[in-house]
Amino acid sequence: MNKGQRNEREMEDFMSGRMKWAGSVSAFAVGLGVGAAIGVLCAPASGDDTRDYLLASANDGLDRVAAAGEKLTQRARQGADEAKGRVRQAKKVGEDAFREAKNSSS
Repeated sequence: MNKGQRNEREMEDFMSGRMKWAGSVSAFAVGLGVGAAIGVLCAPASGDDTRDYLLASANDGLDRVAAAGEKLTQRARQGADEAKGRVRQAKKVGEDAFREAKNSSS
């Protein structure tokens, strides 16, 4: 497999992954809408009580999503910081090895 074919294959794999993610999000959104509609239609409480309940539930869900997003952001930053540290360490090792090789050849 040549480089062009490999890059094309990698792009296809990447786009395929994006399509799966978009399909999952769409399915979740449809399920959320259907669940809310069924809940409203079958609710034993009054319309005002049901609306208040749905609003509170939606707010709780948004709070959980925001908290999960913050946690994910924190983990991503931590991972980036760790990667930067590894790169700095590798750079230092490489520079030291270069200096040592340069000094030993002189």
